[in-house]
Amino acid sequence: MSVLIMLFRKLARNRWLAASLLAGMLCCIALTSSMPIYKNAVLRYMLVQDMDRGYAETGNHPGVVSIDITMRDDDPKIQAAIMNQLASYWASHIKGGSLKLLLDQRIMETVRFALTPADPSRIDAEEKRSAKFAARTGLEDKVRVVDGVLPKKEPVNGVYEVMVTDNALVELKMLLGQEYTIDDPRKDRQAIRVKPVAVIAESDLSDVYWSRASLGPERNTLFLPDELFSRDFAQEGPFVFSKIGALAAADYTRFDIPTAEFMIDLKSNMAADMMGNYSFSVSSSVWVPGSDAMTAYADREQTLRNLLWSLNVPLFILIGFYLYIVMGMLIERQKSEIAVLRSRGATRRHIMSIYAMELGLIAVFALAAGPALGAAFTRMLGSTSTFLSFVDRGALEVQISAESWLYAAGAAIVSWILGLVPVFLATGDSIVDQNRAKAREGKRPKWQTFGLDIVLLCLSFYGYYVYSQRMRDLVKLGLDGKSLSADPLLYTVPTLFILGASLLLIRAYPLIVSFLYRLGRKRWSPQLYSTLLLVSRRNRLYHGLMVFLVLTIGTGIYNANTARTINGNMEDQIWYAKGSDIVLRQHWQSDAPPPSAPGQAGQENQQAAAKPARINYLEPPFELIERLPGVERAARVFVKEESEAWLGNKSGKVRLMGIDTDAFGEAAWMKEGLLPYHIYSYLNLIAPDANAVLLSKTAADYYGAQVGDVMDIGWEGLRPTRFIVYGVIDYFPTFNPNPASVEETQDNRNPMLIIGHLEKIQNELAMEPYDAWIKLAPGADRQKLLQAVEENGIALEKFEDTIGEIAQSRLDPFRMAINGVMSLGFIVSLVISFIGFMLFWLLSLQGRMLQLGIYRAMGISFRQLLGMLVFEQLLTTGAGFLIAIATGLAACRIFVPLYQLSFDVGKIVPPFDVITGNADIVRLAAATCLMLAAALIILAWLLKRMNIYQAVKLGDD
Repeated sequence: MSVLIMLFRKLARNRWLAASLLAGMLCCIALTSSMPIYKNAVLRYMLVQDMDRGYAETGNHPGVVSIDITMRDDDPKIQAAIMNQLASYWASHIKGGSLKLLLDQRIMETVRFALTPADPSRIDAEEKRSAKFAARTGLEDKVRVVDGVLPKKEPVNGVYEVMVTDNALVELKMLLGQEYTIDDPRKDRQAIRVKPVAVIAESDLSDVYWSRASLGPERNTLFLPDELFSRDFAQEGPFVFSKIGALAAADYTRFDIPTAEFMIDLKSNMAADMMGNYSFSVSSSVWVPGSDAMTAYADREQTLRNLLWSLNVPLFILIGFYLYIVMGMLIERQKSEIAVLRSRGATRRHIMSIYAMELGLIAVFALAAGPALGAAFTRMLGSTSTFLSFVDRGALEVQISAESWLYAAGAAIVSWILGLVPVFLATGDSIVDQNRAKAREGKRPKWQTFGLDIVLLCLSFYGYYVYSQRMRDLVKLGLDGKSLSADPLLYTVPTLFILGASLLLIRAYPLIVSFLYRLGRKRWSPQLYSTLLLVSRRNRLYHGLMVFLVLTIGTGIYNANTARTINGNMEDQIWYAKGSDIVLRQHWQSDAPPPSAPGQAGQENQQAAAKPARINYLEPPFELIERLPGVERAARVFVKEESEAWLGNKSGKVRLMGIDTDAFGEAAWMKEGLLPYHIYSYLNLIAPDANAVLLSKTAADYYGAQVGDVMDIGWEGLRPTRFIVYGVIDYFPTFNPNPASVEETQDNRNPMLIIGHLEKIQNELAMEPYDAWIKLAPGADRQKLLQAVEENGIALEKFEDTIGEIAQSRLDPFRMAINGVMSLGFIVSLVISFIGFMLFWLLSLQGRMLQLGIYRAMGISFRQLLGMLVFEQLLTTGAGFLIAIATGLAACRIFVPLYQLSFDVGKIVPPFDVITGNADIVRLAAATCLMLAAALIILAWLLKRMNIYQAVKLGDD
């Protein structure tokens, strides 16, 4: 207890440093523990989303697990044992497992037997009737009675009442309410009488109850109540079973990754585990419709884990540096105490143990609160739409798992070890060593002696060379580089560059300050003269602060630009590929012949091959599209993929696009800077001449075409018409000039595009279906547009929602990880830099109280003293901010292009572009100004409280 009291007193004496150290450890532990929390939460979210989409597309409930067992052995004892095996396994693994069941259904069917009418006078006894008994759990609650009444759950006068379908009545030629006899089901049993009393049908076919089998195929089945069937016919009863089965439906919206793994394991192993020694007596079929959506998540989990580690590496470096700096400040204040302890006989192990316990207390407090803060970080990560853009995404459920506690414990241990490093270094110095070190303050620091800045820059440029070479190889081979986008070094190398470049600039900075001092030392005011002299001679005092500021602010700028670049390029690709806010196509009536019958297919195909039939289309009214709510502009866009173009003696397949130039310019999306001139200039170029066309550069290169050349364009079954080349363009909305594969480049047949007037194509070639490109008005409701389409009876064959697709792309777990981690890193960088900055200046002011007191005693006014501190902050913090801006922007220009590895490098259109957000620099500048203002206010307040006699007394001591 006495040791704990001593430790708490030590922490109370250095409460600000201890609190700062606790904040750093808390951030480190929270970030580390948030990775498994986020990984599990976002994968679960994406799993549910994928299963929702699969459910909507296929109609198969993704939470279903079902098994059908067909009997091969008619031995009653073996069949009874197999039924017991199924019941036992189902109870322990499915009902008693982790699944939250919505439905539990059992299915039992007998072999067929012969039916004879009890009253041959009313029913034809010569008709051969073959039927089977079946039972399904809860069947009566899931059907509607078409005719008759539901059967009793007990035999009525020895007669079993059954349910049948309409198809069974027809197939078996039965009458409702008439008795039938099953003669001698087994040799030693008496005859069984049955009577159909109800015709049934499914009450709701969309119910998950009918997932595996509906009533439609049941053409010779007599359904009994399941309780009655289990009691009278199961367990070595009078009938041989042909099939048994079970179906369970779980609430898939509650699935997590372990549940998905459990379901996949059921699909692979359930039949073998369940049947065991009876596997040769049955054939089984297991059905888990959601397994396709679940299988991919093992690889996704590993990739997402690697990506999270990679994204957090720079932040861990920053927090580690922060912990080292703060602990160094704490030890710097206690070096004299440590030296006295060493001089009085305390060993290094004793001193290390004291600080180990002190740091251990802080680490324990941080560990206790870290996972909870990590869960809060996860909610922030999951709510990011783009960089620093947060939305309310309530579907992302956050749970603190055992894995997150394990990560948190690991982070606490690493933080504890890192905090002990300055202690270990300080315990090796005696009082003599400390005085000797003070006398050598003017010497160069060790990192300058060993050239750490040059080493870091060399490592970063080597990493740049390696990744640039990889990117060139990927482009050359036409491969996909997405597998390299989660490489931790891809995110670490820029941090090494920022750190190395900042150290290099800090090495040169004292020379710049010294030059300014010498330049005007006879003209500087006393406060500026003193500040310049102090910063140039004792610059080592500010190295830690400046490096820290550069690392935090530079990393923040780099993260901001990286996230904005990746987001911008991803969304630009979607916009470019789609062309407009909404792209739709109405149904066009035509005189196309109906599909041919199977017997006539061969003959008609031969005739069609000889001469393609010309199909005439009836154009639907385009005004209906223009009048839809929210439509600002609509344009008609015709695309013919397999067109043919001739120029001279060259011909080839081209993509022909017909447009109305004015409407197209207003409705289409085109990224600025892709073309030498704005796209409006090219549209205006061809607008006056109906014969004018624009050629893609790939087409111009292939044909050797120049402006003014005449080309013949058409397609199969048509007589081509002539057009005049008015211009050549590199890019055009929806057109990708890159080859789809490496082989295409070997034939010099890259994709080619020709843009002409729609009316010319319709009048001289053919009228064929075109798309409507719609630009929506700001704030337009897309749901109302779809409702209006239905209300106006507009039949659509195609509907592409670009805005919805972009919103869906923001839900990708990897993009969410990039936006979330980098947004969080940006915010944490600002918070940590503010704490570190304030801590440095508070401790610096306390350490220089004697110096400042002497200045006041010499007659320097409070305003002049405050001016000295302002100049000192500008020369240190301001310089650190400028260096951070320079190194951060340089890192963006050099290393952000490497993130093309996150895309398909050889096929990305528009080309990858580095996007710099000026608003982020403004935010950082505002945060830095806030830090400076807060520091000045606190320093002014402390200076006001300082009394000269205290400083003089301190000097006497």
